[in-house]
Order: sequence, then C-alpha cells, then structure tokens
Amino acid sequence: MNTKMEDLHRLVAVLEELVQPLLEGEIVEDTYESNKRPHLVLQEGSKTYGRAFRVHFTGGSKYGSGHWEPRGFSDYLGGTKAEAEQSLRKLIAGIRTGLMIAKVGE
Repeated sequence: MNTKMEDLHRLVAVLEELVQPLLEGEIVEDTYESNKRPHLVLQEGSKTYGRAFRVHFTGGSKYGSGHWEPRGFSDYLGGTKAEAEQSLRKLIAGIRTGLMIAKVGE
C-alpha cells in the first residue's frame, strides 16, 4: 500500500494531540494564523533534494517561526513516506503505552 501525504498529516495531528503537554509558550495574537499557537509541523522529505521527513515544534511565544527539535523524541522520521509513516506509528504507540502505564501507576 502506498503511503500518502494525507496519511502522514493525519498521524502528525494524532502525535500533536499526544505531545500537547510538551509544547511550550503562549498563544501570540499579532502574527500569522499558522504561528499563533505552539504546534507540530511536518517537513516533507524529498529523494531528489536529499531531504528527510521530520517533525518540528513551531509557533507561539517560545518557538515563533523557527523549527525546534521536539523534546522527548527525535525529529527524524525517515527518508521516504513509508519510513515516516512507520516512525510516526511507532512514536504514537510508544507514547500511548507510556500513558497507559502511567495511569496504572496512579
């Protein structure tokens, strides 16, 4: 099955929801809509230009328009869409498992 960019963006949205507590900074009103709140952004890879798929924290009062490596996990997802999808699925599964273990320990 071919991985589509829509699949990757959907997975990044799930990951963003899970890592919301790690995002730092306040909402900034006087900036572009895409930079108002801290969020995750997917950098699309390209075999042609030798660019990997990555995720970054950006936006809000701390990150501004810069791309910051996420706290707690690597920004590197892979060199292809399939590798990026696999990395995102592993990250999401690992975080969900950690959250379940933390709940049991409460």
